[in-house]
Amino acid sequence: MISCFMLGDKFFTEPKKYQNLDRIIEELNKNREVIYSYPSGAIVEIINKYSKILSRDRKFLNYEGVPFLALWLKKSNIIKLLCLDLNKQEYLDDFVQIEDNKFMKAQPRGVVCHFMAGNVPTLPIYYLIQALLCKNINICRVPLESIRIATELLKPLLDIKVNYNGVEYNGITLLKSISVINFSSDNIELNTEMSKVADVRVICGGEKAVNSLSTLQKKTTCKDIIFGPKYSFAVFEKSAMESLNLSKTFDDFAKDIISFDQKACSSPQVLFIEKSNVTLKEAALKLSKSLERVLKRYPETEINQGTSANIINKRGEYLLSPEKDIICSRDLQYTILIDKDIALEEPIQHRTIFLKEVEDIFEVCKLVTPRVQTIGIASEDNNKIINFANKVSLNGVDRLVRVGFMNLYDSPWDGMLFINQIVKWTVLNLN
Repeated sequence: MISCFMLGDKFFTEPKKYQNLDRIIEELNKNREVIYSYPSGAIVEIINKYSKILSRDRKFLNYEGVPFLALWLKKSNIIKLLCLDLNKQEYLDDFVQIEDNKFMKAQPRGVVCHFMAGNVPTLPIYYLIQALLCKNINICRVPLESIRIATELLKPLLDIKVNYNGVEYNGITLLKSISVINFSSDNIELNTEMSKVADVRVICGGEKAVNSLSTLQKKTTCKDIIFGPKYSFAVFEKSAMESLNLSKTFDDFAKDIISFDQKACSSPQVLFIEKSNVTLKEAALKLSKSLERVLKRYPETEINQGTSANIINKRGEYLLSPEKDIICSRDLQYTILIDKDIALEEPIQHRTIFLKEVEDIFEVCKLVTPRVQTIGIASEDNNKIINFANKVSLNGVDRLVRVGFMNLYDSPWDGMLFINQIVKWTVLNLN
């Protein structure tokens, strides 16, 4: 049974129940030509107004990740995103001349089916907005724990109206191209039905979910965009460790640790610091002060029994080992685990970070595989970091960003230009 929490411009406190997707697809198809008629510039203006609403309402800002989301939705960023992914925004609206008598257009692919993970509640909004920019219709399967936030974040579009080139356009048209649903991730029949109607499958999740969904029957023309399990860490180069700005750098890194409770693929699990005049223990103490300082700005989060047990066990291991050390809060608010083993440790989450010292940051290159998504960087030596980036990206990492911005959604993401993947490039050759 499908639980539908949103269909078009209707939001359901008590979800509507459907046996299959027929009614949902029928309703979404009614709006296909309408959204296709919207100029991309009008959609950008609607999204920009949406950004302003989210950034000014404390109710929304209290949801984790929304301040980042509101910044990402700003007009200047969306236009930059379209230019990066498509080269020209105009491709979304008409055939653009690329040679003599040769033209090209970015057409919507059709039905984008989003199979979302539950680790980051704002994640569905990022993918839905990009699909709407390309004038696709969307079926979004969201885990129950994220449904309320996802639907609440979409509601402001109901009341948005903009004037673009003398014509009024409204946010309801964008909403009429979306359905937010839930059904058991183990329901093979419904997963298969959703897979078979998709012109694009956006699959986010762990290894088991990705492997299961990616093998389902689909159209031969269907495009798969897969965001599987990834790992992230950070490196502090010597120049950053000896900088007068070190305290601020640790404050920025503390935000990366705290955001999304380290459940995001972009959340750091290990920090490698390059040997400097700051000892490993001194670095740990500085990080602990930053965590205590920054945590005051964040609401307390619940911690499940399994994670609590993992943290307690790991604390015990590091306390009992003469070759390891630990700095932690009295409760389970944060844990810094110190050792000399140059390795990528299994994530514990809930503000648990492994801290290690290396003679040279290039020692971590051997640890990088395609499973590494983001490396947070702290350095004042750009030439060294560019050299480092060349080496680690050859091994597989997708993103290298300044600490403090590890969880900021950007393009490319996971090595892909997402918008470029959800359009169909059509050529018109009159030669």
